[in-house]
Amino acid sequence: AGYGVCHVPSAPGCHRVTCVTWRPRGTRAQRLLGTGGPQLRVPEVAVAGAGDRFRLRTESAGTVLLELGVL
Repeated sequence: AGYGVCHVPSAPGCHRVTCVTWRPRGTRAQRLLGTGGPQLRVPEVAVAGAGDRFRLRTESAGTVLLELGVL
């Protein structure tokens, strides 16, 4: 599980969008025990400007391939 932001195309049709995701880096104990991982206290930080996210300690959570149909 993680957070990611991507743009939805405005042109009609079928689109493939790749969304890079990240998650807050937990403590050593959380990482070793796999306790589900930490969550953001204020989820709006995930879509805030990059300057706000630079203060967070994060790690990659992979990528998500979205297939979108836009009308």
